[in-house]
Amino acid sequence: MATGRFIDPTTGERIERELTPDEIAAITETDAQRIARENAEAEQARRGAFQAEADPLYFGWQRGENTEQAWRDKCDEIRARYPYQ
Repeated sequence: MATGRFIDPTTGERIERELTPDEIAAITETDAQRIARENAEAEQARRGAFQAEADPLYFGWQRGENTEQAWRDKCDEIRARYPYQ
């Protein structure tokens, strides 16, 4: 069973005790919560990578300095680096 360290509010004494099932449930991440968190992290990482890496290639392609394929390859690379669940 999991244990936790607490401070007794009345005495200020530090105590260590087993966590109750409700306490465990409150701190345990469900699979759905984990997936949602990981997807949000991936979305944020993708956004930054697209702005820093893919957007310059896209605008370069629009100006005739790069190829469309270079931009598409970079987009695929970013999606593979930060996959969604």
